[in-house]
Amino acid sequence: MTELNEQFQELIRVVPIPYPWDTVAYVERVAEYRGRPITLCPIEPGSLSGTGCGTGSGVWIARQHDDVIMYGADTAWHADHIIAHELGHMLLGHGHDGAEETPDTSDLPLRALMPSLSAEAIMSVLRRRDYSTERERDAETFADMLLVEATLPRRRPSPFRSTFFRARHR
Repeated sequence: MTELNEQFQELIRVVPIPYPWDTVAYVERVAEYRGRPITLCPIEPGSLSGTGCGTGSGVWIARQHDDVIMYGADTAWHADHIIAHELGHMLLGHGHDGAEETPDTSDLPLRALMPSLSAEAIMSVLRRRDYSTERERDAETFADMLLVEATLPRRRPSPFRSTFFRARHR
């Protein structure tokens, strides 16, 4: 957890969290940092159920020149968490490793959910298949840490705090 915490602190330094929290603004910052556009694609909750996406709530699709995050949620908070989880995968480097030339998307209803998405354009699909893997735990922890950090009150810098409490984040 210490390594993930250090990595998280570095990531929020290079990709600052918008205050007040704004999911779209943060997605834009991540896209700029990665040099690739990210498209958010809301879908009906449960649309991905039974497709190897864990609870069926989100999937990250990496295409040659951009990324797509499909998410289904009943509340804005849940949507934020799903999106943060998928962004966690991106920022933590959990993407396409080149091992699979053509990703298996046969169990995903992508054609129905996004008719303009061609199978040839998909480089990788990262979905929640197994919550016990280290990658899934790290992405879930990243999402939790991001949303907690985003909701903490922002303090103004003070000379006293910066002199006597340099090692403390807040």
